[in-house]
Order: sequence, then C-alpha cells, then structure tokens
Amino acid sequence: MPELSYRDAVIRGIAQEMARDPDVVFLGEDVAKAGGVFKATVGLFEQFGPLRVRDTPISEQAILGAAMGAAMTGLKPIAEIMFSDFFAVCFDYIANEFPKSRYMSNGQTKCRWSCAPAMAPARASARSTHKASRTGA
Repeated sequence: MPELSYRDAVIRGIAQEMARDPDVVFLGEDVAKAGGVFKATVGLFEQFGPLRVRDTPISEQAILGAAMGAAMTGLKPIAEIMFSDFFAVCFDYIANEFPKSRYMSNGQTKCRWSCAPAMAPARASARSTHKASRTGA
C-alpha cells in the first residue's frame, strides 16, 4: 500500500466526493486559485471550477454562514477554516445555528455540511503554525 500523508488523504477524499456528487462545494480562505494556505487544496479549482471551489472573505463566521445557506438550498458544502484556533469565533454557528435550523424551519430544511481545518505542512508543530498565523511568516 502506498504511503500517503494525512493532508494528501484529506484532499484526495474531498476531490473524490466532489467528483462523485455535483452538489458538493468547497469554500474557504484562499482555497481556489491560491491552492490553500498550506497548498492543501492545489488542483481543486482547476478540476472543479469557480462555481464549486470558492474563496471567501477572511471571516470564519462568514464562511460558516455561507456554508449554512448553501446547505439549506440543498448543496453539500465543505467549509475550510484556516486554523482550528478560529473555531471559537464561529462556535455559535456550530453549537446553535446549524443544529436548530431544522427545528426552526419545521423540518423544511436540512443542513448537511462538513468543516475541515486547513492542514499544516508536514512536520510543522502547532507552535510554528500559530506563530506563522500571527506574524505572516
């Protein structure tokens, strides 16, 4: 069996699911043409185009809000949050908005979504990736 990094396995799984189901969309900061902050999404934009791989503003709440809206219309979004440290600022969506959407709509909407934190480069420590996020290094 060939050896595969965790990052490569995740992106391969996302690409397989996007190829299988045209309703799967991928959104996040710099995930389209730039290929992701850690180059973890290289090739998705070229393979699936700008309608299914979308760059978002630098706002974790906006990313999850867009994912929620897309899910309510029947799409199956995968939202990438650049650093897992930033899940806290959008926790209201995770803990309140997504779970309550079906109840609040009397079962008229479903809210299927997936969230993937960006994958750091191989052998990067949590300290080094956090430092890079603060300094732009």
